[in-house]
Amino acid sequence: MKNVGGRDLRVTRTFPALILMLMAVTLASGQTFRGTVLGTVTDASGAAVPGATVTARNTDTGLVRTTETQTDGSYRVPELPIGTYDVTIDKSSFRTSVTKGVQVSVAAERRVDAALELGEVREEVLVSGEALPQIETTSDTLGGTLTQETVKDLPINGRDYTKLIFLNPGVAGSPDQITDSPGSFGEFSMNGARGRSNNYLLDGTDMNDGYRNDPAINQGGVFATPSAILPIDAVSDMRVLSNFEPEYGRNSGAVVNIVTKSGTNQFHGSAFEYFRNNALDARNFFNTTDQPKAPFHNNQFGGSLGGPIIKDKAFFFLDYEGQRERVGVVTLACVPDPARITVDDNAIVAGGGTPNAVTAAMLKFWPKPNIPGTFGTPSLSSAAGEDIGCPNGPNSSLITPSYNNLSSMIAKIDHTFNQSNNVTGRYFFGDSTQAFPLALSATGGQLPGFDTVTPTRVQLVSISYVHVFSPTKLNELRYGWNRFAEGFFPEDQSFHPSSIGLCAASNAPGAATPVAGPTCSGSGAADSGLPIILVSFTPSGASSFFAQPGANSTVPRHRVDSNNQLIDSFSAKINKHDVKFGFEFRRTSVQQYLDKYFRGRLKFSSLSDFLTGTLTSGLQYSGDTIRHTFENDFGLYAQDSFHLTPRVTLNYGLRWDYFGVIAEKNNLFSNFLVASFNPVTDTGTGIQAQVGTAGLPRLYEPDRKNFSPRASIAWDVFGSGKTVLRAGFGLFYDSVSQDMFLGHLPYPAFFAPGPAYANFGTNPITEAIAANGTSGTIITPGVPVFGASNCNNECDIFGVDRNIKPPYMENYNLNIQQQITNKVALQVGYVGSQGHRLWRFFDINQPTAQAIHDAQCPSALGTVPGTDCSVTVGATACEFCAPRVFSGAPPGTFYIFQENSTGKSNYHSLQASLRVNAWHGVTSFVNFVWSRSMDNSSDGEDFVPNAAQPADSTSSNPRNEYGPSNFNIPRRFTWVFSYAEPTLSGGWQKLKNGWGIDSSVTLQTGQPFTLNYNGEDDYSGSGEGFDRPDVVGPIVYNYHDPNNFLDLSSFAMPCTITNSGSITGFAKPDCVPGTQHFGNLGRNALVGPPFKQWDLAVYKNTKVSERLNLQLRADFFNILNHPNFSNPLLPGFIADPASNVSATSSGFTAGTANREVGNGFYHIVATGDVGIGNPFLGGGGPRGIQLAEKFTF
Repeated sequence: MKNVGGRDLRVTRTFPALILMLMAVTLASGQTFRGTVLGTVTDASGAAVPGATVTARNTDTGLVRTTETQTDGSYRVPELPIGTYDVTIDKSSFRTSVTKGVQVSVAAERRVDAALELGEVREEVLVSGEALPQIETTSDTLGGTLTQETVKDLPINGRDYTKLIFLNPGVAGSPDQITDSPGSFGEFSMNGARGRSNNYLLDGTDMNDGYRNDPAINQGGVFATPSAILPIDAVSDMRVLSNFEPEYGRNSGAVVNIVTKSGTNQFHGSAFEYFRNNALDARNFFNTTDQPKAPFHNNQFGGSLGGPIIKDKAFFFLDYEGQRERVGVVTLACVPDPARITVDDNAIVAGGGTPNAVTAAMLKFWPKPNIPGTFGTPSLSSAAGEDIGCPNGPNSSLITPSYNNLSSMIAKIDHTFNQSNNVTGRYFFGDSTQAFPLALSATGGQLPGFDTVTPTRVQLVSISYVHVFSPTKLNELRYGWNRFAEGFFPEDQSFHPSSIGLCAASNAPGAATPVAGPTCSGSGAADSGLPIILVSFTPSGASSFFAQPGANSTVPRHRVDSNNQLIDSFSAKINKHDVKFGFEFRRTSVQQYLDKYFRGRLKFSSLSDFLTGTLTSGLQYSGDTIRHTFENDFGLYAQDSFHLTPRVTLNYGLRWDYFGVIAEKNNLFSNFLVASFNPVTDTGTGIQAQVGTAGLPRLYEPDRKNFSPRASIAWDVFGSGKTVLRAGFGLFYDSVSQDMFLGHLPYPAFFAPGPAYANFGTNPITEAIAANGTSGTIITPGVPVFGASNCNNECDIFGVDRNIKPPYMENYNLNIQQQITNKVALQVGYVGSQGHRLWRFFDINQPTAQAIHDAQCPSALGTVPGTDCSVTVGATACEFCAPRVFSGAPPGTFYIFQENSTGKSNYHSLQASLRVNAWHGVTSFVNFVWSRSMDNSSDGEDFVPNAAQPADSTSSNPRNEYGPSNFNIPRRFTWVFSYAEPTLSGGWQKLKNGWGIDSSVTLQTGQPFTLNYNGEDDYSGSGEGFDRPDVVGPIVYNYHDPNNFLDLSSFAMPCTITNSGSITGFAKPDCVPGTQHFGNLGRNALVGPPFKQWDLAVYKNTKVSERLNLQLRADFFNILNHPNFSNPLLPGFIADPASNVSATSSGFTAGTANREVGNGFYHIVATGDVGIGNPFLGGGGPRGIQLAEKFTF
């Protein structure tokens, strides 16, 4: 077992001069949500003009800010609220320069130079803001900005602002909005950073959900449907930043900086309604004409109002948006056939038995078969005389009703006391209730009546106070608070199993004591609802199940995340230096409970066993899962923008971050402590310990060496402001999310979602099994189903490397910007990054290939793994006989997962952008990225089930997991285009004028994926499942045919089969002893289908009165109705090369040398929107048409 740490950059040695330079100033985190006007004032000869008065006046609010030029003629006006300004520069003996219409954008510097002419001050020289440089001449920040003018008319499906992020250069990720972790939707990768390495700011304060490191607003609820939305009409500017300056911290990816609108001296507002339904939409590619069309109805409505409270002093802005969505999730399922039930009941009676009253009452939870030709005739397996389920395919077409009701509002106040003091305050409130299946196939809680219901409430507060000490010195104090509360509950929560005689309570320690008889209750109202019911059909005990009654196993659960943030920053202009420094404190806390499997799970090996109430197995967890965690973070920074010459600007600075050790209020964290380890024998000893006990004062050790030097240079090559060469380098550290400790989703673990859930505390989490602990338990009305506690190989452990370090990235770039005309600008450049100490998890208890071989071949110890050592023909491999690595763990321990910082990544790209701004009515942004992103883990959870199943001898070696990132998209093209028709003269003006179009085009190559065999097929001999196959032939794709997407004959089981007999479901593989091994298919070695989509909006603006305007519009999403197929991992988050297995035919055929190879082709079964659980409103669906009307004034 190896622990390969990331490189530790010793900043104190590498940058001593920089640190000494910055010791004179305190360090911090500014995160500005305003803009800056700067420039240089000269006379006609080019000599600097010091002492000139520069006044910036907001034309909408009357805000005035004044400064003076320095000895070199330079000036800077920072922290200007975004908007339009007139910049006036005056000096005695010179004419006054007035530049009108200067647009100030979020976190951007707007250069306004002036060459003063001799004359009287009262004489004015007018300059248009449109003549100013359109490129960035003083900084090297990468990314893109979308203004309210750009956003307001774009076709945005679901009015979800996160979709706008994908229109920026350097952004990668699936447009159906998932990259690398579950439940983390709206994620994206920026220049090779992980999907949860982004920092979301709303009006300059934290908009992050500390549990997931996802945006608190527009985060997915039940699945990918946003549970709260940021009203698009409230967005003034949105900028996506990368390679940012030291004032920005917290994360290493992008800063998504969103600024909400403000009131002005003139009242303004809007009222709108957007409407969609299935009658206007095309049929989904997989929703064939012989199935009912999936129902869908969506209304989004709202309005805004802003204006003055006191002219030029105080302003307000209000916005509300509501959404009412109704969706019918269409699923094809296999359900018990009434004809088969009748035959089985008769056979039970004929054999002297009686059908079970409890399970008979459960039959009502299955819908009846309704697909002609698939039911009515009992089907038996000729081999075993058992029910084979649905031999003619799914027999029931289901429509599961789902909904989303949400309301969001924003209130904002701006008040200017005088030129030296102004305050801004904003409050956001979002409330929703959703009900959707928390599963994406009919075997996982998708039956009608078993949705997951998710109430969510999101609140954010921001207060900013700006004080101007002098024309060159300014301070801002900012406070932010956000709260994200979300619960997941079974739709049938009010149903009590005792009503049908099922006593689902547990006798396990800590569980509620069940009451004998039909009044037996569960452990509480929150855990009420039907247990998960799994009924297998032939082959007996196989992986084929009837559609599952019972909600998802992970509900109920609930969490409340809160974040308090205090920021102070100071800016000063000192001759050629623009310095800024400050401080940030952030406290993140989470309160949650996670009652996974508290309702229990009951498994039956056949329909006949179900009808008699004969269990194959059963389990139920109980105990106290309430946890209170918290983390305190600090940040300091100092930065300087040094204008070496009027044409060269050097930006440099240093940031320091301390990310506090995450702790639990009652010390309910635990860790696995390794006492000894022998790398020769790959064996060791260790114990599971609770934090706060001897030897474990905290979960892991703090790291206080997180220094981030950053530097960039911008060179105005010809001094014209039209050609700028820019380069930059910096270190960027990452704050990690608390779900790494509270809700980790390692695919194989049963109940080990993190170090917070070990069996410690006064009411520890324990597992109860079916009453007598053996197969054959009979369900009896009123008698508890679950009995004594027994780990049954499922008492897993999740720990953390005691010396784990915060991840960091090195980001670097070289680019050139060229202003072609005043309206057109081009940027081309190289952008790269390297990730170090990235978090990843693996199973430190996984046996090596040699240990697996030796356990299979005791008479041939030490021979090469994968070598046949069978003594007799037909000998089969043993199950779970390879010894695990560590002894001393609790009895029954199988997995010992560990989170550590051995991940790494690298990213290289060529990026090009062409921007056209309001040229003859045309606005256009074109971005192209040619890139490659590689890593050995794409998230600390890396949800795809391969993180613990590498293609080498042990999962502790991260080098052999190195491959394409989950979000690796080699080529990506986006184009935003809008055209507003110019005003035409003559008659019929209301009909002729006001027409326009807006559109966005996205083209990208596919995302990578890996084939993994399903859960319990143990082909490698490790006992862990999810093994990868061997590649035995050329890999052949059919990108345009989802039914034949990938030729499976190129893949084989990683063992030799004893004969050409079938390999079935969860049964033990018939592998020749000694031949089991880890498959050679590399991580993310395969590529999914590409994505192509064109969205188009056509609108007509009509003046109703002088100030009132009516817009009628039609939005077309995927107007060409191009089918976009989901990544093969979706919807089940596993691509199983045995997926074609059926009751009558193995998913494999006999290959040469008894190698079982794949049979047929891998089938893709969903479009992108359905694959990720957000049908219709997610990316990648069929053509959808949205109609809207909107009033503005």
